[in-house]
Amino acid sequence: MAKTENSAESTQVRITLSSESVRLLDELAYQGIYGRNRAEVAARFVDMKLQDFVDTPKLTLRKPSRK
Repeated sequence: MAKTENSAESTQVRITLSSESVRLLDELAYQGIYGRNRAEVAARFVDMKLQDFVDTPKLTLRKPSRK
């Protein structure tokens, strides 16, 4: 099945993780639960945690500046 286009704009971000975190991402990707590879799984987890953060605010977020 072909990958569908993401309707949301995206930006690539580079992060460094522990080898244990990478192992867990690879295992989840292998099982196909949150994505097909470690990058998809990591992106899904970041998106989910950010949504949790927004749903239960921990601080007041600034409005994004227009560029």
